[in-house]
Formats: sequence, C-alpha cells, structure tokens
Amino acid sequence: MNRESIYHLPEGSKETTFCYDETLPALPLPKLEDTLERYFESLKPFGTREELNASRKIIDDFRNGVGGKLHAMLAEKAKNEKNWVAKWWEDYAYCTLRLPLIPYCVMAQPLMFDTVGIDAIPENFLKNAAMCCTITMRFWKLIRTETLRPAVIGDKKLTFSSDLYKRLFNTARIPGLEMDKIVSYFRTEKEGQCNSDIIVIYQGRIFKMDGLDDRGDVLEPQEFLLCLQQIQHKVESEAASHSGVPLLTNDDRTTWARNRNHLIELSENNRKLLEEIESAVTMFSLDTNCPSNYSEVAARTLAGDLHSKWADKSCGTVCFQNGTLGCLGEHSCYDGTISVSFSLYAMLSIVEDGLPDWSVPPKKLILPVELVFDVDDEMRAEIERMQEVADKVRDCVCVTVDQFNGYGKNYMKSKNIHPDSWIQMALLLAYYRLHGSFAPTYETAMMRQYYKGRTETCRSCNVESVNFIQAMENSSESGSSKAKLFRAAANSQTVLMNEARKGNGVDRHLFGLWCMAYDQGLPIPDLYDDPLYSKSGGGGNFYLSTSTLGFTINCGFVAPMCMDGYGCFYSMLADNVWSIMTAYKDSEVSSCHKLLAAFHRAMDDIKNVMDADIGTKL
Repeated sequence: MNRESIYHLPEGSKETTFCYDETLPALPLPKLEDTLERYFESLKPFGTREELNASRKIIDDFRNGVGGKLHAMLAEKAKNEKNWVAKWWEDYAYCTLRLPLIPYCVMAQPLMFDTVGIDAIPENFLKNAAMCCTITMRFWKLIRTETLRPAVIGDKKLTFSSDLYKRLFNTARIPGLEMDKIVSYFRTEKEGQCNSDIIVIYQGRIFKMDGLDDRGDVLEPQEFLLCLQQIQHKVESEAASHSGVPLLTNDDRTTWARNRNHLIELSENNRKLLEEIESAVTMFSLDTNCPSNYSEVAARTLAGDLHSKWADKSCGTVCFQNGTLGCLGEHSCYDGTISVSFSLYAMLSIVEDGLPDWSVPPKKLILPVELVFDVDDEMRAEIERMQEVADKVRDCVCVTVDQFNGYGKNYMKSKNIHPDSWIQMALLLAYYRLHGSFAPTYETAMMRQYYKGRTETCRSCNVESVNFIQAMENSSESGSSKAKLFRAAANSQTVLMNEARKGNGVDRHLFGLWCMAYDQGLPIPDLYDDPLYSKSGGGGNFYLSTSTLGFTINCGFVAPMCMDGYGCFYSMLADNVWSIMTAYKDSEVSSCHKLLAAFHRAMDDIKNVMDADIGTKL
C-alpha cells in the first residue's frame, strides 16, 4: 500500500481534490408513504400490540394530514437545493446543542503509533508532537493545493464528496447565545491566502507557531521540535499568571458565548487573538496526563486536561507527556470518515518516511509567539469556576479499546455474511443479554456519494434481529434454526444499510419534516410525541450508537447519545476486530466493560452456531 498512490494525485493529473463535488447527484427525497412504512417496521421491536396500533393510527393521520403538507413543502425545497437537509442538520442537530462540546459533541481517536514503530516513552513527548506537526501540515497542503486524491471507488466510479475536507483545518465552531455557527477560514491556493499557524496550548497558556517556512514549504520535525521545546521551557520556568482562557471554551455553549463576547468587549487585542486561534490550521494540546494503555489514551483524548484544549477548534492533536497521542475532532464540522482518512495518512507517512533523524540540526529557527488575553476580575472568576468543572469532566466517560482475536472478517465472509452486519447482530445480542431489552440502535450510513452528503441512520434493531436474539436465548431452539435466523437477521441488516445509503432511511426524512414545521411556525405534529418515536430511538434516543470505521486499526469514537446508552465503534481486520466502547460513568445502568464482555461472548456463541450449521445457506 503506497501513500502516494492512495493520497496524492499524480503529477499532471487533470483531477483535483474537489473536481467532482459540484457534479454529484442531489440528495434524494424518499416518498412519504415509503418512509412511514419503514418507520412503522422499525417500531415493532419496541411496542406492545396496543402501542403499535396507536402508533399506526398516528402515522396514518400524519400521512393523510399535516405530514402530507409538510412533505409537499419539503419536496419544493428539494427542487431548489441539491441537499435539502444540509443546513438544517448543521443547525438543529448540532449547533443548537447547548451542552459543552467536550465530551458531548467531539470525536476522538487514540493514535496507535506503536504499531508503526513509534515508542510511547517520555523522551518522545515533544518529538512525537513535532513529527505530527509536519505530517499535519503536509496533509493540510495536499488539500490546499487540491492534490489530495478524490475518493473514487472501483470500476463503477462511485465518487464521494470531498467537501468536508474544507472544514478539517482552519475552522472553528463559534458559540452563540442560542445557536452556534461554523466558520471556516480555509482557502485553497486558487481561492487566496490562508493562515498557516499552528496553535499550541500547554498548561492553559496559548502559543502560535508558523507551519511553513519563508518559501511556503512545510517545516521539518526538527524545526517544530525546537519551537515546542521553547514553549515547554517558557511554561515550566515561569509562573502561569495569565493562563486559563482555554478552560472557558469547555463550558456550556451559552455561557461560553457570553464570556467570549465579554472578552471581545474588553479589548481589541482579545478580538484579534480569538480570530488568530479560530483561523489557525489546527490545535496541538500538550497534555499533562500519562495514559498507560489505549483505553486511557482514548478517554484522556476525549476529555483529560481541559486546561489545554480549545474546544471550538475543528481538529486537534493531543500529545501526552509519556509520548502517547490522540486526535480530537469537532463533529459538527465533519464526520468520522474524514478523521480516519487523516489518521491513516499519518500512519502511512511514518511507515514510508521512517523516523526523523533528531541529530540533524534544524535548518530554520522558528520562535513561538504567546497569545495573552486581557482579562478582568469577572473573567478570572469564570476561569476559577471552570477549574472545578474541568475536574469533573475529566473522568465523565469510560472508554474501552479492545482487540477481539477470536476471528475477523475473513471468517465472516467465509459464511457469506457481511462483516458489518455480523458485528451489528453481536452488539444487539450483547445488549439484550446485559439489559434484558432490545436496544434502539443507530448505525451510521455514509451519504458522501451525494452533493454535500454526510450521513443517514440505519436502524439495526428490527423484527429479524429480535427473532434471532430470542432464538439464541431459547435453550430449546435448535442450532440450525439459530443459524438460519442469524442469516436472516444479518441479511436484513445488509439490505437496510444498502437502502439507507441510497437515501431510503427513516430518520433524516422525519427530521426534515420536523424542521419544516418548526421553520414554518407550525405546531410540531403528534408523530414526534408518540412514545414509540423516542422508544425506537427518534430524537436522539438511540441506546446503541454505532459505526463501522472500515478495515484498518484506525478506530475513533464519540460519547453515547444518551445517559444510559453506549457508543460502539469498530474496525474489522482479517482475523480480529478492534472495538471502542463508551459509557457515561454517572449512569447507574450502563457499563462499557460489561458490554464488552457480553460482546465477546456473543461473538463466540455466534461462531459456535455457524460452525455447527450444516444446513443450506440462505
């Protein structure tokens, strides 16, 4: 696997990174009656006969009444906008959220650099950070010069949107009193100038350093290392009398918006500093923690040392004092596929370029510039208040990073089952065994094949998966029957996922109808107050929030959607499965450690059933 062929367009290519984006097909809008039938099917695992009858009437009344009118308005909107849900999704699914971004609205990923020869030792604290600075700037330059290869798959020439790459760097989510906004300062070289600074935060103090030399070339790791060493020396040898402003970004969004406005009112210097930070390429957080394993790296990347995280930044690298590393991404700006693409690039860079020769002196001396805010007594009091908040947030999410070694995608494929569907059924079975109920389950369906496409929801818990789970828990059920029901459930999941990727899901359409009613000032329809709407996962009530991240060890995660829920994310390799599971520590119901053990057992039990099956394959 060659990084050049995967990521770099060949010299002289007529293609550019964003050359296909404007020609991608419009996001489809399903027929209302089709969506409502799919929706009703998704309710069946969660309702009694009486509840389902009540929901059936609500759905029929909706279709024949206000739902039809809202859909007609949505269809008119879809005629004029190639992606009818994009702005609503950004505004109402993300930017109206008032909770702190960390841990509720960020993506995180432990970087498994030890698998490519990078030692996690204290001596590499700043060396690993410096190396990542160079890799980050090279990826930034690929996008800026539009030489990052667009994603085109197979002979079918299935092309994915590259649009979200424009919000990976030089972007921030700006807090608002009622709703945030995403501001991207990124520009391609054709579009104009673009800030090339990297923001470095250490023990609450903020610095900037340029990522390019005078000729516009990316600085080498040795040059970044010298700059980082200067930052470390300055912070550790001086009293931190003017630190703490990054803590304010980790507050709830309305309070941070008020404090940000107050900072701007205090001085023109503060306004300029905010713009410098928000327009910078990325953030590097030099974190005082020393996580001892992948699970701790993941948890500390997600929260950890909030003194050194500017939560609004679209992406950041967390560099721990023992040489371990993690990535952080603000989810409203882009999705996990972009993060995984970047982290895979980083790993391939290390494999192909090797480690820097640290004995080579830097060619250029770059000096860090400290960014010092003007603060008054009110801001000092707010920073002091946030100290206590930061201590609580640091340990609010439990994370497990695990490698299941029983088997992997090769075995699953040998049974003619899609590996993703196999894992989904194992997760559903594990949840049922742990909690005695069926889990409303969200699985991400990627929609980047459409204009400015992002995601759709695949509702994995359906009648077929319920039948399979009940059979597995029934000691009188034959092995061949269990195998048959497993195949039916897995194949049903594959069909649901394929349909969701075509735009034939449930949740984005229902979300769009809700948004239309809200924007038009109409009463929110009864459909959204039906108990089975939320019980089946609607309104962000999915107890299993899941996503497959492909077939490499790069595996990121988010916190659960709801307090008693889980986040479950996984990569499927040839002979093993990597998973990351999350749960809130304040929950008295959920435990990611118990779910992980139940998942292992489910994987083993399914394999035993399939090994024993000699029946005809579906």
